[in-house]
Amino acid sequence: MEFVQVKGDKFFYKEQPVIFKGLGVGTWLNMEHFMLGIPTPEKQIKEAFRECFGKERSESFFRDFVTSFIGEEDFKFLKKMGINLLRVPFNYHWFIDDDNPQKFKEEGFLQFDRLLEFCSKYEIFLMPDLHAVPGGQNPDWHSDNQTGIPQFWQYDIFQEQIVAMWQEIARRYSQKTYLLGYDILNEPFLIPPREGALQRFYEKVTKAIRQVDGNHIIFWEGDFFAMDFSAIKALKDEQTTLTFHFYPTVWDAKLYNVDYPRQKRREVFAERFSKMVSEMRKFGRPLLCGEAGYDIEGHELWHVLEMVEDTLELFEKNGISWTLWCYKDACYMGVAHPRRDSRWMEFSGEIRRYWDQYKERRMGKELVEEMCQYFPGVVSEELKYHLQFRQRALLFTLQKEQILKPQLMRWGWEKVREMPASFRMENCEYYKEYRELLRRFTAAR
Repeated sequence: MEFVQVKGDKFFYKEQPVIFKGLGVGTWLNMEHFMLGIPTPEKQIKEAFRECFGKERSESFFRDFVTSFIGEEDFKFLKKMGINLLRVPFNYHWFIDDDNPQKFKEEGFLQFDRLLEFCSKYEIFLMPDLHAVPGGQNPDWHSDNQTGIPQFWQYDIFQEQIVAMWQEIARRYSQKTYLLGYDILNEPFLIPPREGALQRFYEKVTKAIRQVDGNHIIFWEGDFFAMDFSAIKALKDEQTTLTFHFYPTVWDAKLYNVDYPRQKRREVFAERFSKMVSEMRKFGRPLLCGEAGYDIEGHELWHVLEMVEDTLELFEKNGISWTLWCYKDACYMGVAHPRRDSRWMEFSGEIRRYWDQYKERRMGKELVEEMCQYFPGVVSEELKYHLQFRQRALLFTLQKEQILKPQLMRWGWEKVREMPASFRMENCEYYKEYRELLRRFTAAR
């Protein structure tokens, strides 16, 4: 059996260097509100359904969602697009029951088993990505954090649970050829900073995995949402490397302006990219950009694809593997999406009259600014930034009670139950121009 290996600063498969070009599957085993058009983190979304329709119906809904979101027709589509890697975000809840954490749940393994069958059949590598852990590894919604505080770093018991979980996953899949490796933790952000905490956690997980799996690559992400690698001091394991995220428009929204000169934007992209990558190059390992992408919703498609093209050219020029964010979602930034007239898009369209992530962010920022006026002295911008996450955590409860639950009750179970089928490939559309752009880049190996 042959496995992808790290050799110097390149990935090798069957004794040949390989560049990975792929997609993150999207909001499937870890639900993200903006990608679904439904407010609140995953846990509160599921609570809202359960409180409106009961445990049995709620579980049926989310089971149908998971079954519908990706299947063999999706893999046929992905194969035609030429990708060779699928990054799959997952929530720890698929493997660990908070009420009985000593026994691993089988649901997560069943999903991975199904994925690996498709991956083997269509020769697409799989990289599982742990997107949400107990307490949250970062303060934002995509780690299923409902407090705005990354409590994962405050409690050793949480970290021990995740070390054990990764070891069990590695034990079960140590012989799978089309498993690229393990993306240990998505976008950690330690608030407040804890000297050495990230390095120590990664080393514990790496040691546990190596006790049962010496075949697959282990991927570490940096602090500050996988953009700051100063906390990574050493890579002692020879089959461990780094994966980063590249979202320049998150920090400079002006780059989205259609009248922003393209050449100047390329220069900004290149400068920020170079600064981040130079920090990782010192380890002499191959690099993989685990996430990069741009919001399609609310912007001109041609303009978004220009930015995608400029980003992919940057990766190609530097010989860096990549998985764009993402394959499928509810018409936000995915290549594929449910038809505009589908039940899901109808539901989220009504929700978006009251909520979207931009409104949520703006409201959180404004409320923090107002709150700071009641205190003496000048509040630092860093503290304001951290407080915004905690303020938005309060907004989640209002979103659940005043927007999501009333919408569910207005629709009723008979209409709501039809929503998951919207994500079946036969009920989806895709951006043809996006697909053709990706095919152009994946054709060159």
